Amino acid sequence: MKVLITALFLIIQVKGHDNLAGSTWNYEVVKGCVNTLTIKKNGRVEEFDCELNYTFNGTYKLSNDTLNVVTKDDSHSEDHGKITYHRAKYLIAKNALYCIGYGELVNGKWQDKKYKLTNEVSYTRSK
Repeated sequence: MKVLITALFLIIQVKGHDNLAGSTWNYEVVKGCVNTLTIKKNGRVEEFDCELNYTFNGTYKLSNDTLNVVTKDDSHSEDHGKITYHRAKYLIAKNALYCIGYGELVNGKWQDKKYKLTNEVSYTRSK
């Protein structure tokens, strides 16, 4: 019986993440500067960086309680058109996203960056 209750709880919790499409998440970098992660309904994502005043486009996938986001960085004109790709993994916990990993695509292979896990919320849901 205990196993059944635990399984039902996990199914309900995972099903609750189905409503991420159309949601908006914010992270206040400093007062008056807010980064925004917008999850679209078609598997697309937009990530606005307030410090760069630039919106990165990308994709996302859900895997249980993890949100995987891949974004295209073509924001730096000084790089003469160089495009880089970044991925971030977020743990979904109710109305908060906690970053649990970060990487960059280098020479066609993903390289994970050293990332110190903290209890600090990366984004909070605003919509």
